Amino acid sequence: MLLFLDTEFTGINQAKPDLISIALVNEDGREFYAELPEEHWTVQCNEWVHFNVVRHLWRGEYVQSEVVTREKLTAWINELPEMAVIVTDCPDADFFGQLKRLLTPWPANLDAWPIQFTTWSMGDDWQPALQKVMDGYFGPARPKHHALHDAHALRHCYAHATANGWKPVLAENS
Repeated sequence: MLLFLDTEFTGINQAKPDLISIALVNEDGREFYAELPEEHWTVQCNEWVHFNVVRHLWRGEYVQSEVVTREKLTAWINELPEMAVIVTDCPDADFFGQLKRLLTPWPANLDAWPIQFTTWSMGDDWQPALQKVMDGYFGPARPKHHALHDAHALRHCYAHATANGWKPVLAENS
């Protein structure tokens, strides 16, 4: 089973960025989404994230502590009927930087290595078409830079790519 992962965090060039929100969507569209409390991340939040990510947060019932997020996400993963593999467009930041830090202990039914999938990794022949598919997913009701919308867009684009012959491979930790 594939799980499409996206996270939002305080800044790409930070040594240890803080998690703001996390989303996973399985192949059938079942989803997990959580946001961490503002006091968890606000001090370290860079300007780009403040203007492009924070304004899209849903807040309210989606905000939970890191401990509760860990517990709920672990339970969600443990309910999966088979071994799962993460698909992400940014393994270093989303998988190794955020998910691996959040999920301790690591769920037994979750592969320790993700599949890296980006429109750019598809090569020059695929990239324009896949970028169009990815961009077509977003709109006013589904803005970019919201973890859940980004995870769904990744799932949507991945399905298009694999239906057209792309074969996934596990990412390497760089």
